[in-house]
Amino acid sequence: MTNIEYRRCIKLVVSLGFYAASESWRSMLRVFGRKPTAIVVAVHYHHVMAEDRQSFARQMDHLVRWTRPISTNLGEHLGAASHYTIVTADDGWKSFLDNAIPELARRGIPVTIFVISHRLGQSIDGISSDRIISEIELRNLANENVTIGSHSTTHSVMTLMPEPDAFLELMESRERLSSIIGSSVKIFCFPYDAFNLELAGLARKAGYDHVFTTMPSLVEPSDFTIGRVPVDPSDWRLEFHLKIIGAYRWTCGWTRLKRKLAGIIRGERRPSKHQIA
Repeated sequence: MTNIEYRRCIKLVVSLGFYAASESWRSMLRVFGRKPTAIVVAVHYHHVMAEDRQSFARQMDHLVRWTRPISTNLGEHLGAASHYTIVTADDGWKSFLDNAIPELARRGIPVTIFVISHRLGQSIDGISSDRIISEIELRNLANENVTIGSHSTTHSVMTLMPEPDAFLELMESRERLSSIIGSSVKIFCFPYDAFNLELAGLARKAGYDHVFTTMPSLVEPSDFTIGRVPVDPSDWRLEFHLKIIGAYRWTCGWTRLKRKLAGIIRGERRPSKHQIA
């Protein structure tokens, strides 16, 4: 067993225990006549290669069996279901367009794709097996089941930028994407999950309704910053199940603690925080 598989196993076991405790508490609420709050989880993908399409399709079958998929329009009314899932994808990879979008459309699952506005048709991060969708593909992609969000102009680490440059990333990406798809882009996702309170404030100033991160927390529609759980077609079935029903949200606290400790070690006066209400 590799180190990565070992860590996955540890997370899975802890998540099983967390899920058992969480469901026990929710059951107790029902016994005393109180309705538990609906659990809303946002997940995010990157690539879905041709060889992963069947695995992705099985995950989507599982998702609609156990949860109700909803869009990133967080103002919509939640129904009577107890678990909801928001499906998102980062970067705008061609493989996701070719292999994931048809499976999502077949099941009527809404999806949000966060696109890098000034890298259309290109590849990033030295990846040669895939590329970002082109401008024409992006224009043809936007429809009632596909929401387009911004993932910056250049996919840079925005916490390393001067504030004026970061604000330009937020504004220019939104303006170009809005121009291409013919409708306003209102949500943003930080590249590499590099964000802080100041950047979230700039995003609000730039006119975004919500910003999304990869911190694995539950979705609170009233929050400006929305956390997401990373998923992949290679996830084990139980692992994927626990992620979409909210059992991995404990890792958010663990991740924040690690970041805080790392900031203290680096001598930062104020470590980055996760949420801005």
